[in-house]
Amino acid sequence: MNVSNPALKQKQERLKLFLERLSQDASLSRRHDSASAWSWEELLAYTGYDPRDGTVDVAELVSLTLGKLGIEADAKTMVEYILNGGTIRDFMNVAWHRPEAADMNDSGQACDDG
Repeated sequence: MNVSNPALKQKQERLKLFLERLSQDASLSRRHDSASAWSWEELLAYTGYDPRDGTVDVAELVSLTLGKLGIEADAKTMVEYILNGGTIRDFMNVAWHRPEAADMNDSGQACDDG
């Protein structure tokens, strides 16, 4: 794909880096058998997400899933956390126990608004 828009190119590079970091995240290694993994259908039903025209907005699905788990953070916050060197396990632990996790900075500490 030829990308001439610098903003789009930067977004694609960030996505590539995010996916690379996920692939290297030891906290995502499969230690459980695949029977414990959720299917797409189960995840969609759990969140109540309704795919429009058969397409799934994965960021929206992740945000809905986090919300259903009682985590007040969204996919964007999770991506930023991972890009800043965190792991999924650390993100979940920090976000799960801190309602203000939607305002986490790269260290996992809540950001002050003032």
